[in-house]
Amino acid sequence: MKKININLLSMRSLLAFHIAAQEQNFTRAAATLRLGQSAISHSVRQLETVLGVKLFEREAQGVRLTEVGKKLAKHMQYGFAEIESGLEEASASQASEAVSLLVSTSLASHWLMPRIARFKQTYPEIQLRIITQDAYQAIAKLEFDLCIPVGGIPEGHFHSWTFVDEVLYPVCSPTWLAQQKPLQHPSDLLSHALIHLEEHYSPPRFNWQRYFEHYGLTLKHTRKGVSFNDYSIVVQAAIEGQGLALGWHHIVQPLIEQGKLVEPLTERIKTLSPFYIIAREDKPLRIETQALLEWLLLEMHHTLALK
Repeated sequence: MKKININLLSMRSLLAFHIAAQEQNFTRAAATLRLGQSAISHSVRQLETVLGVKLFEREAQGVRLTEVGKKLAKHMQYGFAEIESGLEEASASQASEAVSLLVSTSLASHWLMPRIARFKQTYPEIQLRIITQDAYQAIAKLEFDLCIPVGGIPEGHFHSWTFVDEVLYPVCSPTWLAQQKPLQHPSDLLSHALIHLEEHYSPPRFNWQRYFEHYGLTLKHTRKGVSFNDYSIVVQAAIEGQGLALGWHHIVQPLIEQGKLVEPLTERIKTLSPFYIIAREDKPLRIETQALLEWLLLEMHHTLALK
């Protein structure tokens, strides 16, 4: 049996023969492959030359397979069916792999979840996996496609995109505020119940002590108040009227729009530490991940446009 050097066979000639054999017609094969009929004829002749056999009988009415051509066409049909199956399997595997987004509990609860339906409407084919993680130190050890850390960009090799500036101000429930004397200046807050977020971030996040220092004031630790180790609980405590909480604008603004929280003062603080979206440099962005990234940035732009 003659040994065939597969490297001498072009995929174009193999595909041209495969389609021509199915159609039993060079013209229809050319239309299927969006080529000229002469290109199909030339490709088939190339294959016949390499194999040293005639695969088609050329007749006035068209072409018909020779006996050798029929046997080869059968093998080709199996071969291309396997290729098609492999391509479909690879495509299905890629499509079924969810895009993982690592975010803080508070961002997931108060900003992301109310917007997820819009993402699914825009990208119904993308599976999204939301992972909540507030421990900044553990982020570099976790697997994710995209992450919005609360403590800046962790050490390591990451791509980063600015998600939103850090803008904060006091917030409280409308009912609680109505029960207090008018609040006009940051110093007025010193005598009221403050809701604290327990510090477990590095570098430290903005807290009440830094808030008052920003205005040249000193917070005494004897002041009444409560503390929690989860910012989403801090926000909930403020909604329930337990006192004043520091509100990060991109998280509390939707709650202000809903009337659950109010901003008792006009002063706002913008820090030099924006929030970022990060991705690992050693993990190329898939099309689905890129779509989620662009959607997150656009949604945040819309959030800020409402302020």
